[in-house]
Amino acid sequence: MAEVLHFTGFIKGVTYKTYLDDKLSRISLDVFDINKERGYGLIKSPTTEIAYSKWVSPKRTRSYPFARIYNTYNSSKVITIIPVIKDEGKDGDIDKIQYSTISWMNLLNIYIVLAYYETAKKSTKKGQINKNKLSNQKFANDFVKFQISEILAYRQSALHWNKNLFEERFTQTFEKALDSYDYIFNPTGVIIHSREGSDKYLHKIREEFEEFKNISLKGSQSASKREALTSHKLEYLVDGLKATFSIENYLGGIYYLTPDEIIFENNIYIIQESKNTSTASLPKLPDIQDGLFKLILFSNLDSLILNDQEVFFVTKLKLTGNNVIGSIVFPDASLEELEYFLEVNIKIFNTNQKLIIKKLALEAQNNQILKIEVSSNFPTL
Repeated sequence: MAEVLHFTGFIKGVTYKTYLDDKLSRISLDVFDINKERGYGLIKSPTTEIAYSKWVSPKRTRSYPFARIYNTYNSSKVITIIPVIKDEGKDGDIDKIQYSTISWMNLLNIYIVLAYYETAKKSTKKGQINKNKLSNQKFANDFVKFQISEILAYRQSALHWNKNLFEERFTQTFEKALDSYDYIFNPTGVIIHSREGSDKYLHKIREEFEEFKNISLKGSQSASKREALTSHKLEYLVDGLKATFSIENYLGGIYYLTPDEIIFENNIYIIQESKNTSTASLPKLPDIQDGLFKLILFSNLDSLILNDQEVFFVTKLKLTGNNVIGSIVFPDASLEELEYFLEVNIKIFNTNQKLIIKKLALEAQNNQILKIEVSSNFPTL
């Protein structure tokens, strides 16, 4: 089994500007309905406005929540709406919010809105009629709106809001979520996961808030180690090593991250996220945004330590697709090299993909230690 490197890092603060973000549509808080609005946008009040994104599950690997947050990141005040738990029924998955997610949002100055599912229907998808599976789960909208109105008037940092939220309201919200799933059984007849496991999880949180951090961070650390040992598809693209990161900020918070790979080249460690498509010449935009968002924290590291020694590093997003001729790396490439790359691939990339590549050049140029490579998913012979 390949060796896994274990890095430690330190972040003082985070600065980053996005260039691939979508235009945000505005909606008044009065008529805002989290279940009807798109995954991200702007909520306006009579005096101010706030950018929002929503998660469909507490799990970070479902439905690109980071891509949605990426689209809001340039706004002056940012919230993200996360369900505390999602139970898809006894024959489906159950996901709970993890403290590592909270740590991530704290570090990026993103206000968390806790949500829970109030209604659901029995799944009628093919092959699921006779299974205990829920679908069409809907958030308790008034509960979400109340927190948003509070944050609109809130004058302290996201870290302060999130800390108070989890110390004072998390238990109550989690219990509301569990009660709601009990009520959902009556109209649907769908059996959910045993409440005993969730009650135990909640009991530990209630005993001591620090224990919640420990439970979830241990889970996050274990997950990062598992992910570090997992092989990815198209592994032939990768010459890199697997690694885990324990990153600390000046407030003493520690969280664990796993990039796709680490490459050691010319005495520099390259922290790389890789996005590949086997059906197009460039990965889809949410995939690219997801990779960029994950690199925001890595690109803001003040120091990186391996075996008690500080090491040189850069961060890199590698995008690979079909039939791409040559390769290009930003911000190293000149404007002339960018134009040449697009010219030789004139029939490979469509108009929208060419625009994305030009914006990627700007993103790499205007953010510290960030490199972006666009190339073929087949190795050059």
